[in-house]
Amino acid sequence: GGASIGSGGVTMRSTDRIGAGPYARLAETPRRKAGALSYANTKNLPEAEIHRRAAQLIQDRFVHADAVMRCFGPAILCRSGGDPSDFGDVNFPELNTQSKFLVLADTSTPQQVSRFVEKFWGLEKPEIIISVTGSALDFELHPILQRAFDKGLTAAASAANAWVITGGTDTGVMKLVASSLSSSGVSMPILGFSPFGAINEREKLERVYGGASTMVSTKATKDGAPLNAHHTHFLLVDSGKHGVKAWGTEINLRVAFESFYLERKSVPMVLLVVQGGPGTLATVLETAKKGSPIVVVADSGGAATAIKQYIEGHGEGALSNWTSPHGKVEDLAVKFGTEKPLGQLREIRKCNEESGGKLITLFQVNNDGVLEATEDMSNVLLQAIVRLWVAGGGDSAGRITPPDRPGTPSSLAQPALALQESNASLSSQSMVS
Repeated sequence: GGASIGSGGVTMRSTDRIGAGPYARLAETPRRKAGALSYANTKNLPEAEIHRRAAQLIQDRFVHADAVMRCFGPAILCRSGGDPSDFGDVNFPELNTQSKFLVLADTSTPQQVSRFVEKFWGLEKPEIIISVTGSALDFELHPILQRAFDKGLTAAASAANAWVITGGTDTGVMKLVASSLSSSGVSMPILGFSPFGAINEREKLERVYGGASTMVSTKATKDGAPLNAHHTHFLLVDSGKHGVKAWGTEINLRVAFESFYLERKSVPMVLLVVQGGPGTLATVLETAKKGSPIVVVADSGGAATAIKQYIEGHGEGALSNWTSPHGKVEDLAVKFGTEKPLGQLREIRKCNEESGGKLITLFQVNNDGVLEATEDMSNVLLQAIVRLWVAGGGDSAGRITPPDRPGTPSSLAQPALALQESNASLSSQSMVS
């Protein structure tokens, strides 16, 4: 219907096409410059001048691509059926908050999503990504652990200019993390990757095209859940599936997005594991294989506790007390004729042992109700990354490397040291009180 799209003073209507009308000049610029590198135009030029022009052309291509995404980002992306991407603002009147959202196909590339997030939404490239995984069911942490969690996660995210990425819904660990960060009053990007087909009231986000919509709190069911109002940005992944079949369809794009920043943009990532079900093990294993550090809130239950017990040598006993809504995990494994959870735990422990025990950090409360971690959780999160470098451990993308490539990433080492100094005398006292 001709809805307006744009930022930075440039407006495009959904009926317009880049390369036509007033936008033809923008699209044509790189083509003209590419023509300047043709054989006829360069055959008599010195080799150094040809290289200079080629470098200039590459730079112009990047500038052009950024400009196009900054002005017309949603027009470049689409939904699963090829329809234009829905985008705009979503208001949550109950908490008086507003968030950005984009509905995009599950076949979108991480490069496209990254460029959209940074250019159209204007988010600055992070120094660290804190990716949170765990239970979608509501749960409560030990009070001491909850206070440590609230304080430490906020301090780590703000000190390191982080992006926090969750599943985006108003349930389980997503709700826990976003509420903790929001209550601190610190402004930071909290990105929610959610399956569009499993979002309650999703019809309110359709055909918005740059406008605003309002969503109210609703009850989560197996067929859908509401968005969490404390997230700042939502990437709603459209696979064409709806209801219970849509759950999990966002995972591949989220993993690809995080991997893109890790491998292509050299942004370290730490995985924070809080409770969780069998699916959480798969996420932890994939992260472990990439060599990214993992912080496990060991006493939160579920997958987190099973990981802690298994790497401490409890073997199959790590599954004995782990239950899901459908029964004990070990019983379900037998029922379906698979040892998948146990096999995943074996591989996770193997990855940790190959790193010298530095890949997985446990954050837990002992039997006396005292935090066993000697440092604030903010230190644990940041130093989980830093110590991989110190141990001969990391490349610029946050992965474990051979001992002949030591060194620490200064952008993370300095916040970690500052936090350690400021928290050293207060950490144990505040957690016990």
